[in-house]
Amino acid sequence: MMLTQAHDGRPVYIELNQADSSLYELAWRFPPTLDQYNLPIISLDKSCEADTEIGAEGGLLGTRLYQCANGLPQSITLKFPRTNPSLSSIVRVQRLNLPSRVIHTGPGVIEIVVPSEVGTGSVLTEYGALGVEHILRGFDHLLFVVCLVWLAFTWKRIVLAITGFTLAHSITLALAALNVITLAIEPTEALIALSIVFVAAELARQKKVTLSWRFPVAVSSVFGLLHGLGFASVLKEIGLPTNDSLLALVAFNVGVELGQLLFIAGLVGAALLVVKLSEGAIKLDSDRSRKTSGYLVGILAAFWFFQRLAGF
Repeated sequence: MMLTQAHDGRPVYIELNQADSSLYELAWRFPPTLDQYNLPIISLDKSCEADTEIGAEGGLLGTRLYQCANGLPQSITLKFPRTNPSLSSIVRVQRLNLPSRVIHTGPGVIEIVVPSEVGTGSVLTEYGALGVEHILRGFDHLLFVVCLVWLAFTWKRIVLAITGFTLAHSITLALAALNVITLAIEPTEALIALSIVFVAAELARQKKVTLSWRFPVAVSSVFGLLHGLGFASVLKEIGLPTNDSLLALVAFNVGVELGQLLFIAGLVGAALLVVKLSEGAIKLDSDRSRKTSGYLVGILAAFWFFQRLAGF
């Protein structure tokens, strides 16, 4: 099931904003992949008393006011009515006249401790970690990178192709996350799957006179613009901190790039190991190897495309 849902595991986004000395606003947003019958009840610890429910804004799904006589709440609790889906959480804590603090919890954590100290660099580290986590769990993006590496194959062509992909998706990620351009999430995800079908088909057909084979950087750059919109849809669902949106955007993008480089390094290392252990019997640059990988990736990507198309 994990392979059929390339973006499962998007985190729950929570905000805790201090309105005055004892009044706190708790707001939240749930990922679209979360079962509608298993939406968690989010609340503050027993030292705070729920006051009123207020209308949610800016894409948030719910907002509640709390009176906290003892000052800063100690924890935030998520209570799932059915089972714990092991989602991670992003929590932004904003206290009066202090910089915001961002907390990124691991999967399955249902009681989040609210830090009393302000901390430094939290937006950079937490959104950077979120970027790494997203790309390493984004199987569709990773399969696209696999096909790029197989198309390029030489070190120079791989570096050019990945650089083009990186620059292109960084541009659209920034523009979309900052609401300069907008595109519906569902068609974007379907088109991303279709982009994988395209490069997989190039591998399977083995027509090495096409633009994709001769200049992989052209293909990676064009489709990189599309994949950047996919990254942006995730980041917008999570939410950017109000006062540190640019820093969070840069950190997330850097995290994506670090995760991508880690994956490529692991992929190349594994390929070299396979060739060495086989003592040359397995040739990954052969037409047969590329054609086989193209068919395998193409079948999976086509399934994703029709699955996402059915979800419109």
